Amino acid sequence: MPEQHSIRLGLLGHPVSHSKSPEIFNRFFAESGLTRCRYELFDLNDIADFPSFIRKELDRDLPLRGFNVTVPHKVDIIPYLDQLSAEARAVGAVNTVLVVESNKQYQLLGHNTDVIGFSQSIHEAQSALQNPISNAIIFGNGGSAQAVKYALQNQNIPFHIWHRNRWINEAHESQDREKYIQANTLFVHTTPLGMWPNTETAIEWPANLIAPTHRLIDLVYNPSETALMKRFANQGAWVMNGAYMLEQQAVAAWMLFCDNNQP
Repeated sequence: MPEQHSIRLGLLGHPVSHSKSPEIFNRFFAESGLTRCRYELFDLNDIADFPSFIRKELDRDLPLRGFNVTVPHKVDIIPYLDQLSAEARAVGAVNTVLVVESNKQYQLLGHNTDVIGFSQSIHEAQSALQNPISNAIIFGNGGSAQAVKYALQNQNIPFHIWHRNRWINEAHESQDREKYIQANTLFVHTTPLGMWPNTETAIEWPANLIAPTHRLIDLVYNPSETALMKRFANQGAWVMNGAYMLEQQAVAAWMLFCDNNQP
């Protein structure tokens, strides 16, 4: 990304004040010798306001070359985009948007780099314990969960989804929580519960359903140890927060932004 081009990137979501993305991308700027790039936080409560938001941002003097998307807009932003990458279309969620300009006309291209980030996280979880992951239980079914499901499918790890205190993929069967728990189950938490500032909140999951051979990846990264992570760790399980996934998806998004930079 040439130094002579001053650009803006950013993060769209609600809330976003807690995000570590500016810290990550400012590090990318520094490592690349870019002193005239900015990463901004775009707190948008209602996705219906996106058209007016993007018109205003595209009219500013410093070009907006792209932005990341976080909860709760990863799915709902799709109708406002002009194109989707094959991966974003398959996942049904977007976390990175490129702004492509041609003759003063703009197109918004949606990508999903969460898949890359979570795939790397699965590798870390696989390596953490001697026995391979047998299956996965996903807590939540929002935009972040879509990338998790896609990555698990790519690695042939069967999964089931526990959402709002029920198995959403087995509507006519027993809702017993024990039915899919195995000795080497990977649990993946994809909801905002436990995220700053509501750090004491957590999904309802009994401690007696957690074993030392279990693994938990909590996609929340602020705080670094959530209430759910503490519950799993207290039972001897291996736990990991979302910081590693955030870093890996950001690297992939940065590559897309760099390729998109134009004179």
